[in-house]
Amino acid sequence: MLSICPEMNTCIKFMDENMQLCENSIDFLYDHQQDFLVVGCLGAQGVGKSTIMSLLTSRYSSNIFQVQNLSHYESGTNCTTGIDFFVTKNRVIYLDTQPILSGFVIDSASFEQKKSAPDFMNSDSNLELQSLQFAAFLFSVCHVIIFVQDWFVDPNLVRFLQTAEMLKPSSTTVIDQDYVEYYPHVVFLHNKAELQDFMPAIIDEMKDFYNKVFSSSRLQTHSGIDMSHCSTENGLNLFLIPSRTKGKNYFRFIEKYILIYIFIAEDMMFCENEESLIHKLRTKIHGVPRNSITSSILTEKNWFHYVSKVIEVIKKSHLSSEYGRLMP
Repeated sequence: MLSICPEMNTCIKFMDENMQLCENSIDFLYDHQQDFLVVGCLGAQGVGKSTIMSLLTSRYSSNIFQVQNLSHYESGTNCTTGIDFFVTKNRVIYLDTQPILSGFVIDSASFEQKKSAPDFMNSDSNLELQSLQFAAFLFSVCHVIIFVQDWFVDPNLVRFLQTAEMLKPSSTTVIDQDYVEYYPHVVFLHNKAELQDFMPAIIDEMKDFYNKVFSSSRLQTHSGIDMSHCSTENGLNLFLIPSRTKGKNYFRFIEKYILIYIFIAEDMMFCENEESLIHKLRTKIHGVPRNSITSSILTEKNWFHYVSKVIEVIKKSHLSSEYGRLMP
């Protein structure tokens, strides 16, 4: 008989800021469960990563992932350090990652005199390298990555994604087996979107930008994870979530305003509120094709052991070291 994993009602720490894996996470994973989905989240500080992850898991409990509040702003701290971990009953593993390019993690490590990890030293270049290593890690172990931004578009963040893709280790360097050319689905999610962001001309501009910038990328950016009602395999993975600070009247105004454009642009089908959009995002993520991360089929616990190998490879990566050495 299968052992029953403890049911989770909040997130726990999966990995600390020095990329040290927390072993107790394996207690929430099944040994024979092969049908699971891993969803990671990336983004800068304050863009709403944890909020989006909490909305996606809201059917299990509210505010599963801690969101940034006034005390974090006043102290200049992050509400997420390392990676937080939550597993749903239908076997979706959510990984909420610390903000990329955030100086607090480095400052905190310096204050506590954490000198044991040579990859994370006190400098801006190593701050970027640390963030790149976290991103390369997610690219290696997740089926879907949600890349959250709160404005369109930061060229530095786009360059960051491209560099992380370059630093991603291949399966042959991780485990002794047949080579697997694996790259995850990436969803470009624009949080706190304003009214004008939903206009068809702006949406088309966003699509054109991403199509050009990631034309040569191996990341799966056209999996149909978008706001349309009809799933299309070649649709760009682009989602907009309205600003949550405007109140209910603002959402009603958006719905009425955008409905006018449905008849102008057939592919512009936004006419839902935030709850409906989150439900659609969750449904499309859960329905995305789950490509094999390795050549052999992984169970949840096998995936955890694979994760530990990926961490070691990334820390010892010669390519990462060379990139860090050449950074200004």
